Amino acid sequence: MATAASAAIGGPLGVHARPHRWLTPLVTALALTAATFTLGAVADNACAQGAWWDPPRQFANLCYSDLPYAYVNGGAERVPPLSDSDGRYPPPTAAPATAVLTYAAGLVTSVIVGWPDAESREGRPLAEVAADPEVRQEAVVYVGVAATLLLLAALATTWCLVRTHRNRPWDAVGFAVAPVLALSATIGWDLMSVGCVAGALLAWSRKRVVGAGVLIGVGTALAVYPVIVLGALATVAIRAGRTAAVGRTAAAALISWAAIMVPAYVLAPSSWLSFDDYLSTGVGNGSLWALLPAFGIGVSATLATQLTLISGIVLVVSLTWLALSAPRRPRLPQLALLLMLAVLLVSKEYAPQYALWLLPLAVLARPYWRDLLIWQAAEVFYFLAIWWHLGGYTDGGANGVDEVYTWAIATRVLAQLWLAGVVVRDIRQPWLDPVRVDALTDDPAGGVVDQALDVRALVR
Repeated sequence: MATAASAAIGGPLGVHARPHRWLTPLVTALALTAATFTLGAVADNACAQGAWWDPPRQFANLCYSDLPYAYVNGGAERVPPLSDSDGRYPPPTAAPATAVLTYAAGLVTSVIVGWPDAESREGRPLAEVAADPEVRQEAVVYVGVAATLLLLAALATTWCLVRTHRNRPWDAVGFAVAPVLALSATIGWDLMSVGCVAGALLAWSRKRVVGAGVLIGVGTALAVYPVIVLGALATVAIRAGRTAAVGRTAAAALISWAAIMVPAYVLAPSSWLSFDDYLSTGVGNGSLWALLPAFGIGVSATLATQLTLISGIVLVVSLTWLALSAPRRPRLPQLALLLMLAVLLVSKEYAPQYALWLLPLAVLARPYWRDLLIWQAAEVFYFLAIWWHLGGYTDGGANGVDEVYTWAIATRVLAQLWLAGVVVRDIRQPWLDPVRVDALTDDPAGGVVDQALDVRALVR
């Protein structure tokens, strides 16, 4: 689509044309990424003007973010991560690596605003500190610092996507102009782990197996989900008979992850993992299981956990069988996307920014704008509905069910199933895969498995 649209300004290039000296696909994709990110940042202006501290307003203006609260809950007093032993602040919910990142951004903010006196704040009640106009203004500056780092992560992701599929650089435009990027980029620190995943895919495509492992390990320390990419790597490597390579990747991932997580465990073992909390909590916002109460089916915390674990195992086993039994070995992004979708579809919670986890994988797995836009249209609907639901603007149905919110969850799930369905079809019928329209193309992101012999074909 991007190539066809370029005809309006003189493209696409003919066979005898010389390329532009500097307006390359990479430069174009980076510029579009910056523009999309800026559009989303501008949309947060209402919250920067004060709506963050008035929950109904921030939900009405669709500009909620975790970032200002991260500053208020510790950053204003420059509390080192995992060091709050007296319980002054709420229990940390972020991964240790994200807590360190939050702390570093807070220090930069303190430098910008003139290094405020943190000791004078420690003796005041936390609620009073959080309501201090000076602290709130510092939180706005903190969000600006965080947004700058997130923009760099978005640009790095685009750079990696352009270079991962060498012969299809324009596919990265699907990430650069994605509606979910504009809407969700500044909700939290998710783009940092997204950048790690994109970097790992690039490193693997260039046969840098150790580098890919390091990035997966760092990404997993920021957010657990990048480990799913390692599972996809292992599956395609087994089918290609390249298990030694993925073994080195797994070892590098484990070492880099442990280098971050073990010190965190030593400093604060009670805050290291929240797996027990996950098992004990009930259905959260956006979960597929949140649809059941609309039909009069109660879902306890135990039942929600059982449904998540059982359905997740079934889906992962089914996708592994698909990858090992398909007529042709799946491309790495295809399998990684399917595994990610499987985990998120049955999760007990689905936050709007989770769409960012899927975005770079979807762009590489199914670089066809129709399917990307169908899926993202549903994500945008869900983005609107969940904030208005949390703000109380769509409650009040006759049966006590927020029907707009319920329909948004159902629509998002159906759209994700559509995206998964077309990718599964591409795996079963490789000639329909946009990347494999050329019979000579195997897996541009495959690295050591690209053009490798297919073990299943040899067995047959």
